[in-house]
Amino acid sequence: MQPGRVTGPGSGVHKYDILTAVAIAGLHGSTTQQVSALRLISLITARYNWQRNELSIGQAEMARLWGVNERTAKREVKRLLAMGLLDVKRAGVRGRVASYRLNLDVLESLSRPVWGAVGRDFADRVEKTLTKPAAADSKVLKVDFTQAVRLPEPVGGDDPRWQIVMRELADQQPEAFANWYHRLTLGSLADGVVEIRAPNGFVLDYVATHLAGPVTAAVERTFGTCRINLVKSG
Repeated sequence: MQPGRVTGPGSGVHKYDILTAVAIAGLHGSTTQQVSALRLISLITARYNWQRNELSIGQAEMARLWGVNERTAKREVKRLLAMGLLDVKRAGVRGRVASYRLNLDVLESLSRPVWGAVGRDFADRVEKTLTKPAAADSKVLKVDFTQAVRLPEPVGGDDPRWQIVMRELADQQPEAFANWYHRLTLGSLADGVVEIRAPNGFVLDYVATHLAGPVTAAVERTFGTCRINLVKSG
């Protein structure tokens, strides 16, 4: 679900709630996630066009804004896209600057576990405003993740137990599954250790920080008493 135009009466509160959600999601994550959150906040405050719901900025301008080189800016954009916080609205081709938009579904998933750290008033308000923008002309699309999720094929020697773990996580936390769990794959099994692989460092950090409990519980219920080793693929 993406927001309509975040403008008009009450839009200021909604914008601040979005910025707060980005901030707390980053601050409760790894050092790398904290830096990514700060950089994203700078892009939102400096360049986000709420009327058009898009961020149009070149990597050279990003690099100047962040005080880094263009190579670092390019890597950061890839990280934000990999995390799902940004979606490509228009690709930068033929000399045209790329356009992005915020993905509020992923932002909600990332920040929800720590809404309470801000306060009950924020948690109660953002429950309504983060996914239901204040703009009167915005059209809200309700997504049924239980229907949208497609389970991955069994991996790691085609072990059917991993598919059982995936189905359990999809049933228990469909939104987290759609954004995070489905990216995990089964690695090696040896000496009571179940290796679980994440496709990149951001998924690895987020799962380890916020979702390790449910993953461990589901694996132990299926594989028996074991130790979980979460690693990055490759």
